[in-house]
Amino acid sequence: MNIKIDTELSLPIYRQISNSITAEIKSGQMQAGTKLPTVRELADSLKVARGTVKRAYDELEKSGIISKSRGRGSFVSQTEQSSESRKEKAMQAIDGMLDSLEDLRFSPGEISIFLDLKMRQRIQRDYVVSIAAVECCTETQLMLRQSLQRLEGVDVLKSDLYEMLSDPETFHGSADLVVTSSSHFEQVAPLAPSGKVMQVAMELTPASIAAISRLGRGRIGVLARSEKFAALAASALGKYASSAQVVVSKITGDGSPLDALLGNIDILALPAGFYNICSARDEQLIKSFAREHSVVEIGYRVDEGSMLYISDQVKALQLRKRR
Repeated sequence: MNIKIDTELSLPIYRQISNSITAEIKSGQMQAGTKLPTVRELADSLKVARGTVKRAYDELEKSGIISKSRGRGSFVSQTEQSSESRKEKAMQAIDGMLDSLEDLRFSPGEISIFLDLKMRQRIQRDYVVSIAAVECCTETQLMLRQSLQRLEGVDVLKSDLYEMLSDPETFHGSADLVVTSSSHFEQVAPLAPSGKVMQVAMELTPASIAAISRLGRGRIGVLARSEKFAALAASALGKYASSAQVVVSKITGDGSPLDALLGNIDILALPAGFYNICSARDEQLIKSFAREHSVVEIGYRVDEGSMLYISDQVKALQLRKRR
């Protein structure tokens, strides 16, 4: 395949790859049934991340241009059809969709609104800016992603710092921006194109500061998924909880039962959003504990200055994509 990558273009590299493959298929240079190179082979040939090639192949598969067969590889599946045949199939698909919506008792006016909404979403999809959010622990990773998702027109991708450092090829090389906290910037920056990595400052949320400040006297136990967040939580509690005292931390999955921690404390501190990442049993125990004791959630967010800076970069990228 004759694929040329131009890093000066605003068009994402994965899209350049998928466009080139599509063009070769439509020109007849690649016939139906032709086997494509593996992700590894094409990535090595183009000197790009495997994740970039994989995303291009995924886009081609979604479009029906190629098909994947487990254990065999990826093959060209697109066949030329007459414009009349394509039109007939399009009309049949639309009729089927309209029939389904009418069966659900939607009026013609409502159906028109739905179609208009979905078309606008499709048009805007090409202008979405993808952001790889890189963090070192489950809790701060979730909080960083939640902050970035406040931005309009972005797709936030999860990237674990340690997985990325141990295997850089798993990194989201096709992302438009890479965002990480200031403490990890020096580790992340060399793994992405120059100017693509942005560092942000994370701060304790005002709601968390207020909740911690209201705590009365007692023994505080910290529950977390990672030792790093447990240490962050203990530091925040030590700063704002003047009457209470942190006595113990528990990392979920360390083998010790949660019951033992809850039976030895008066107050429980846990990461904001913890119910989204804990087991059903732990959630039940925590809610039972909360009936008679204080439970405080500790959350962090990207500070407003960093958010404004990232927002400006996102808007600039969206503008370039529209040109």
